[in-house]
Amino acid sequence: MCTVVKRVGPSLAYLEQIRQHMARLPSIDPNTRTILICGYPNVGKSSFINKITRADVDVQPYAFTTKSLFVGHIDYKYRRYQQAALFHSIKFLLMNKPLIIVCNKTDLQPLDGISEEDMKLVIEMKSEAMKTVTGQGGNHSDDAGVLFTMSTLTEEGVIAVKNAACERLLNQRVELKMKSTKINDCLNWFHVAMPKPHDQKERPSCIPQAVLETKAKKEMEKENKKLERDLED
Repeated sequence: MCTVVKRVGPSLAYLEQIRQHMARLPSIDPNTRTILICGYPNVGKSSFINKITRADVDVQPYAFTTKSLFVGHIDYKYRRYQQAALFHSIKFLLMNKPLIIVCNKTDLQPLDGISEEDMKLVIEMKSEAMKTVTGQGGNHSDDAGVLFTMSTLTEEGVIAVKNAACERLLNQRVELKMKSTKINDCLNWFHVAMPKPHDQKERPSCIPQAVLETKAKKEMEKENKKLERDLED
C-alpha cells in the first residue's frame, strides 16, 4: 500500500493543488440576477463594490490591483443580486444586455469639466447604452437612467447607481418573462375582483381610539433609524 501511495504521490499532490485552487474560486449562481461591473484600470470598481457589498476587495492607488474575479451580494427590493467585477472591458459580451454608464471620482473632476475628447468618449458609450434602452421598448430620446456620476469617496450617487442597475435588470427580467409562452398559463390562474359600490356612502376603516393612541405612543418612543431599504426608497 505504501509503495502504491509513493508511486502516485506526484499525482495526488497535483490534485491537492487543484482542490485548493477551486476552493478559492467564488460561488456564482448562474440563475440569480447578476450585475457585471467592468471598466478601465484604476477607475474605482473595487471601491464601488466595497461601498455597496461586503466583498472586501483590496484597493490601492496603482493600477491592476484586482487580478481575479470578485463576487459580492446585495439586496434590492428584498431580492438578492450578485455582482462580478472584471478589470478588462468586455464590450462584445454585453450585447443585448441592459447597460448604464457611470463616471466615478467626480470629487476630483466633475463631468462638465472634462475635455472635449473625453466627453466624446462618454457620449459614444452613452449611445451604446441607449441601444439597450430602445431594444427593451424604451424611448430613444429618454436618456434618464443611462448616464450617472458618483464618488465613492464622498458616497455621492453610489446608492443611485446601485438602484438604477438593479431596476434596469429587474425590468428586463420581467419583460422577458412576459414575452414567454409560459406567462399565459400563469395568468389564467389569477383573477382580480374589484367590488362595485352600491350606494354613495363612505365606509372608512374603523380603528378603536385606544389602538391609535398606543400606536402613536410607540412611534414617539421608537428611534428613527435609517436602514438600507429606506435609502433605496
